[in-house]
Amino acid sequence: MSDDFVENLKKPSAWVRILFMAGFVVALYVSGVILMVLMLAQILFSLLTADDNPNLRRLGGSLLSYVAQILAFLTYNTQQKPFPFLPFPSPELPADRSENFSDVESYQPSAADQTASDNPEPRDADVAEETETPAAPRKRSAARRKKPAATDEQDTDV
Repeated sequence: MSDDFVENLKKPSAWVRILFMAGFVVALYVSGVILMVLMLAQILFSLLTADDNPNLRRLGGSLLSYVAQILAFLTYNTQQKPFPFLPFPSPELPADRSENFSDVESYQPSAADQTASDNPEPRDADVAEETETPAAPRKRSAARRKKPAATDEQDTDV
């Protein structure tokens, strides 16, 4: 086993990857700073114009994809090195925010949704709540029964 370890240490590909990883950690830090500045700029645009800047939104989407590529490389989820070894990613966000909510505004409940709301089946959490709720008062009332009877003045003090 120690021979395998020594052989792995002698492989130049492992050391080259570690150097690339160190460089991409720096790129990740710089990207984070840029994203913070971009966020502050979007907040200012939102406060001044009551809308965001679409160019900054696209840049944010591209940086988001770039950060995801860097993280995938750093965590060994991919062997592909991000930009500058690949083209800079294009934004994966829609150009218009209204596309995100178009299906919500035009939502009409289906027949299955209506029958589910008419006859709700208990969920696991509901069943757990039903079984746990009555048990707690029983434990408290059993503890109260063991105590000597208290007067009204003692009950109000507690």
